[in-house]
Amino acid sequence: MTLQGPSPHARSLTGLAGLNLPPTFISDHCLRTLFYHGPLSPVELATHWRVAQDIAAEVVEAMKGGGLVEADTGQTTFERHGRVRLTALGQAQAGHARQRTWYSGALPVSLRDFAEAAGTTARAAARPQMLRAALGQLFIDEGQADELGQAASGSDVVVVTGAAADEQPALAQAIGGALDGEVSLPYAIFAAGAVLRVFDPQHHRAQGRDASEHDNLDVLRQHTGETSPWMTVRRPVVTLAGGVRASDVVPAYDEDARFYLAPPPLIAFGGLLAVCDADADAGQLAELARLWLVPGKQGTGVVLVRSGERIEVPWRATTLLFAADGDALGGAGAAVAYRVDISALVPDAVHGALAARLGPVALPARIIEQLAAALTGAGAARRVTAARAARYLLDRAAYQRSTDGLEGAIGQAVAFAEGAAPLGAPARATPAARRLRRAA
Repeated sequence: MTLQGPSPHARSLTGLAGLNLPPTFISDHCLRTLFYHGPLSPVELATHWRVAQDIAAEVVEAMKGGGLVEADTGQTTFERHGRVRLTALGQAQAGHARQRTWYSGALPVSLRDFAEAAGTTARAAARPQMLRAALGQLFIDEGQADELGQAASGSDVVVVTGAAADEQPALAQAIGGALDGEVSLPYAIFAAGAVLRVFDPQHHRAQGRDASEHDNLDVLRQHTGETSPWMTVRRPVVTLAGGVRASDVVPAYDEDARFYLAPPPLIAFGGLLAVCDADADAGQLAELARLWLVPGKQGTGVVLVRSGERIEVPWRATTLLFAADGDALGGAGAAVAYRVDISALVPDAVHGALAARLGPVALPARIIEQLAAALTGAGAARRVTAARAARYLLDRAAYQRSTDGLEGAIGQAVAFAEGAAPLGAPARATPAARRLRRAA
């Protein structure tokens, strides 16, 4: 028994006809839900599927007529609050339904409906004051912040150079957190006979919810009476650490549950996708560009499923590629819309950046001031060199278990930061280093 579907051209805003899903899939979805959860009423089914009660009632009535469900023990009514259970025939059919997929969560959205809704999604735009304040905490001046904000507001690909490796995730979160508005996403998509789950509790959160609120980590736990298989969340921020891996560009397939999990780019739909150390693996970065970044210019992405089929899905997200060398992006270079270099530290920011990094060892202020002056005097007042110089002094203090004598290591820290001398080799005698030695 299967549900009777609408004609190919019929469409209504409510009821089964408005779902644009195969009737057999809807029937199987109900069988799986009752198999896993036991007797449920149409009202409970509707809540679980996040659809209108009329839809669940229509499904139950159709399955009742086919002998797949019956009133639960002690109940003689099929009213919406009366629970139903699987019959013996329903149990047998549920076994076949589970062979196709075990998915029984929020009812998937058809690819057609996703494509139509995606066209109405406003592109992300950064809020200038919020972005300047957030990036100011990372010692990025307003000029650089505005360059990043303009680039990020284009919902396109931005190469960011000059950022130290350990600050790239924080930069991504600051930029993503300043993007205005919300985005509507389906919990799952049904395409090419497969279920692709889009919902990710780590990245999809309702507006106003903080990641620290462990009792509200995902929108599925919020009982707001929603009757839509869509979630409305603040713009997601997805960060890939250490370049792109093969698993980052294609959906993962759960062998046991028999459904797909959306890859990171699709999870980031409508928000921000950041790749730290993007040039770490040029081959996989080229795959990201081929499947997502280049098609993304036309508002689509490519999902590859195990059958080899290419499924084009709606896709657009601001993409930040943090690269040590913007010219080493290979095939991804064709997708780049903006290139922003943030390597320079303005004089007022050098001391602050060093103080933030050297804070854990409570260095005397004079050492931080001397190191800032040495970097500036050597023409090395850049984000990456400041990070390396601070690390040199932190490692020295950790090894000798004391901050004593670190003034004498400032020249070596500057040379180490510039890559001019390996650890243990004599420091390059820059003018700033010579002045410091004489002063010591």
